[in-house]
Amino acid sequence: PAVVHTLRGPLEAKTRDISIGGAFIACAEEIDLGENFQIMLKPSQDRSITVTGRKAWCGSINIDGRSTYGGMGVQFTALSPEDRNYISTLIENKLDDSSSSMR
Repeated sequence: PAVVHTLRGPLEAKTRDISIGGAFIACAEEIDLGENFQIMLKPSQDRSITVTGRKAWCGSINIDGRSTYGGMGVQFTALSPEDRNYISTLIENKLDDSSSSMR
């Protein structure tokens, strides 16, 4: 889950894909291209991450070969080193889980 804080107020959203440099965010409302905004990512009940980002593109993606999601690609413009390391660890753990389930 995520909350996107825009000039018009907070928007509930979902993170569908994430990397160190950005994320794909699915949300119901359109955000202006290039607008900087805060995003609170909630990867677990114990931790949230607040990043600053900007909308780089919008459209649909297919992540798992079955489901298509509409939303926006967000480029992170400010991310603390601690949060960068945490996201990196989440990605590594997800990749480890995926590769072990394929064996």
